[in-house]
Amino acid sequence: MKFLLLCYSHFRSTFFLITCLFWLCGLSSCSQTDSAAHNEIKKQLQITDSLIIAGKGDSAIALLQKLRTGIPASDPLICTYYYLLSGHNFNSPALMNKYADSAMVFFADQKTIEKYPNEYFQSVLTKGDACLKNKDYIGALKYYYKGQEILPAGICDNGNLASKIGVIYFAQKNYIMAARYQAKSYSRLGQCSDGITAQKLFFLKQGALNNTGFSFQKAGMPDSAIKYYLKDVALIDNTERTRQIDERYINSARLVVYDNLGGINLQQGNLQLAKSYLDKSTALDKGNMDGAGIPPLLKLAELNLKTGNYADIAGLFSKSRILLTLYPDENIDSELKWNRLYAQYLFKINEPAKAYHFLNTYLDLKEHEDKTYSDLYRLNIDSELKSLQQKQALVKLQEQDKIKRMYIVGFAIFVIFSVATILMISRILKRTKESRETVTKHNKELQRAMDELERVNKNYIRIMRVMAHDLRNPLSGITGLAAMLMIEDEFSEDSKNMLRLIETTGLHSMEMINELLKSGLADENEKLVKQRIDLNSLLYDSVELLQFKAREKNQTIAFEHDNKPLMAEVNHEKIWRVINNIIVNAIKFSHEGGIIKVGISGKESKILISIADNGIGISEEQKDIVFEMFTPAKKSGTNGEQPFGLGLSISKRIIELHGGRIWFESNMGKGTIFYVELPGLD
Repeated sequence: MKFLLLCYSHFRSTFFLITCLFWLCGLSSCSQTDSAAHNEIKKQLQITDSLIIAGKGDSAIALLQKLRTGIPASDPLICTYYYLLSGHNFNSPALMNKYADSAMVFFADQKTIEKYPNEYFQSVLTKGDACLKNKDYIGALKYYYKGQEILPAGICDNGNLASKIGVIYFAQKNYIMAARYQAKSYSRLGQCSDGITAQKLFFLKQGALNNTGFSFQKAGMPDSAIKYYLKDVALIDNTERTRQIDERYINSARLVVYDNLGGINLQQGNLQLAKSYLDKSTALDKGNMDGAGIPPLLKLAELNLKTGNYADIAGLFSKSRILLTLYPDENIDSELKWNRLYAQYLFKINEPAKAYHFLNTYLDLKEHEDKTYSDLYRLNIDSELKSLQQKQALVKLQEQDKIKRMYIVGFAIFVIFSVATILMISRILKRTKESRETVTKHNKELQRAMDELERVNKNYIRIMRVMAHDLRNPLSGITGLAAMLMIEDEFSEDSKNMLRLIETTGLHSMEMINELLKSGLADENEKLVKQRIDLNSLLYDSVELLQFKAREKNQTIAFEHDNKPLMAEVNHEKIWRVINNIIVNAIKFSHEGGIIKVGISGKESKILISIADNGIGISEEQKDIVFEMFTPAKKSGTNGEQPFGLGLSISKRIIELHGGRIWFESNMGKGTIFYVELPGLD
């Protein structure tokens, strides 16, 4: 039970539920042989798998140790043996990687891979999971991509891969992509039938639904999140009626989904419904789930803080603290939340000295977590997958080149003669250019001066980039402290206004630093990675995500489009940034209750996007300078929103890099229409 429950606790903090559960999938893929001994060992390994699912890890290991002497090194079951050992040692990255490597050693040559494709598929996924646990994210993608290339076990295993990549996106905080991959995993798991037990399939499908909802919740899309949570509840109810799954596992699944439903209703202000779900969740915690009961306790504490009911808070913090002490490694996010909420509680009961201590602990933990995952945040998954695809294509090309070596040799001879001819021509030309040596010398000196100037400028940009990064942490601390102090009753209104000014100034400074890092201080050598994308779908996602921001000003975003794909080859992240920037500007400069119209159409290999508002408009004297970097044509939004003057300049540069153009039409006091035109694909 311990290993399975460990998976649940990882989901609560780092979204690794699906990664853990997939260790339980795949035993049935072993190749059939006629050997009676082989079949008996295979049966015993399946029993070991069942023991792991039941949480009897010690019994499973004891049985594995007995089986080891009976498994020859030439038997593919040795891969399953190491696969089970690697999964059992999930909390030990070094051991996990050691056993994954041992499984891979079996496939020393291509013939073995071709003979046992199922075992090879199982082994590369095991190695990918080991890389992920050891924070080797590029290595994990490499092995997952290998698994995708093989995929002998069919659509069900394809769902396995989709979820694994979704886990990486979630850890990167790219929640939209995480939700898409988890939803894709659930869809493909629905087509699983043979080769997987009902118990395993329940855990995989239930985890995929819950993780899809959790990703949408983190992305700020509560309606989609609740939809998947309720589908998860329906799946649990249906499974419980069949009596195929032990009650302990049903309760474990309910605890997690009720906790998430309580959390999202708490976010939306539905406090009574939130309490109902959270009470159900805590009632299901039997104290043996490696800390899975911590999140609902903390959410109940947060709910009581909001309602001012301090009578039960101390008990909630005490109970959750005990669980965090028992299971520290599996609940990093809960540790962060505990310190933040406890600091708020101490401020509420007028114990500021203690509150500052726990607030500082929270900030230190947060900084450590950000540093720990800094490499992951910088990882471009789409780029790495494309790079792996290109490398695979290169390998295939090299194999084809073996057949064409004679052509290459002939081409090499041709090149040698060509080079010799060029050298002879160069000598003749050199003699004719002797009179230009003085001019050439001056040109070289000028070029050296320009190179030096460019080097100095790049050093300046690097220094500014480091300074900008280093400024974010103290500014984040200042704004956090100001926000905490504002909720205290002991400060006068004037003092709170000063604190509010500090918080607002800090937030604006953070926003400006982020804009600078995306624009003037961005890496000029960054390659523009493009992929084939449906702009209609991208625009729809952007509108849906920004609806909540529009509602803050009682505004509506109307999306007008033909219900058909409009494909273009673009960089998803950069085009997303352009669309979001223009829509956010429309919200910022429109009045309360306004309507923002977003449209898209395709014609003659061109895609035209329009974003129209009925806001304050752009004056004639500012129309020629709004796209300039650090433009002086800056003005506050209709609710006093802070401008920085960088967004449109960045947007123009991105669109031009894509071979498109951006322009606008505006009337003062009546509104503005921005147009973005991009090359389309037939």
